[in-house]
Amino acid sequence: MTGASSGIGYATARLFAREGANVVVTARRVDALNTLVAEIEAEGGRAVALAGDIRDETLAHALVETAFRHFGGLDIAFNNAGTNGEMGPTPGVSLAGWNEALAVNLTGAFLGAKYVWSGRASQDDVGRVTNVRAASMYSA
Repeated sequence: MTGASSGIGYATARLFAREGANVVVTARRVDALNTLVAEIEAEGGRAVALAGDIRDETLAHALVETAFRHFGGLDIAFNNAGTNGEMGPTPGVSLAGWNEALAVNLTGAFLGAKYVWSGRASQDDVGRVTNVRAASMYSA
């Protein structure tokens, strides 16, 4: 579960755990992840936190490996981390801001799917991938 330090990711990780899922959570904010894991464990669930940036291919691979090492497999990947990037009329958005939003919102989701479907599971037992994005829109 990416983007698990707040909002939709945080709430969804807790919901999945309450329903009996073992969860591997990630985000950049270590303290928030540790709080989330403690809350899940206090309610009888099982969770592991791995802090990092979803734009990092090494993290994407490590998340899948962590699920297999701690829980024996991976059934669902919930790619939730995202950013609105720079807001404002299009002419005012920098290329760096645009590239940042693409790296987080698209590349992060791609990397998550890539390693879920990397061959760790058999053809009949491929993990499911859900990509979630909450969007704020600005009209130019």
